[in-house]
Amino acid sequence: MATRIEFFKRKPEAAIYKPKVSSRHISGLYTETKVREHIVKSDYGEAAGGTNLAPNPIELLLAAFAACIEAAFYEFALHEGLKTTSLSVDVEGTLDLRGLFMVDDSVDPGFQNLTFVFNIETNDDEARVRDLAERMIAHCPVVDSLKRPIEIKGQINIKRG
Repeated sequence: MATRIEFFKRKPEAAIYKPKVSSRHISGLYTETKVREHIVKSDYGEAAGGTNLAPNPIELLLAAFAACIEAAFYEFALHEGLKTTSLSVDVEGTLDLRGLFMVDDSVDPGFQNLTFVFNIETNDDEARVRDLAERMIAHCPVVDSLKRPIEIKGQINIKRG
C-alpha cells in the first residue's frame, strides 16, 4: 500500500486506471460479462421474467457498492495498523419500477435512495476505526460514482442479420 501511494505521488499518470468489461446476451434475461479472466453472470428472478440463475444488474451494483467499501477498508486498515476480526456490509436500495417500465416519465428509472450498514468487528480504538471507515466510504470509487453526476457517452451499432 505505502509503495503504491508513494509511486502515484511521484507518477500521477500511472494512477489512471481504465477497467473494461464485455457483456453478451445468452438467452432470455440471462447475460454473461467478461471482466478480465472472470465471467460475471446476470439474470432476473422468475417473477421478473428471468430464470433466477444469477443476481440482476441492479443487485450487482449493490454488490459492487458493498465490496468496494469492504476491500478498501481492509486494505487501508492493514496499512494503518488496524486489525479486524470481520467485516460485512448490507446495502439496500429503493427503485420505483414505473421508471424502468416507462410507465411514468416523471419517475427516474434508477435508485431513489441507498442505505448501508457497515459492520466492523475489531479490538482497536473505535474513533480510529470509525475515522478510517468514513474516509473509505468517502473515497470508494463505486460510492463516488453513484453520488455525483459523471459523463456517460456511447454509441449504438445496428447490423442487419
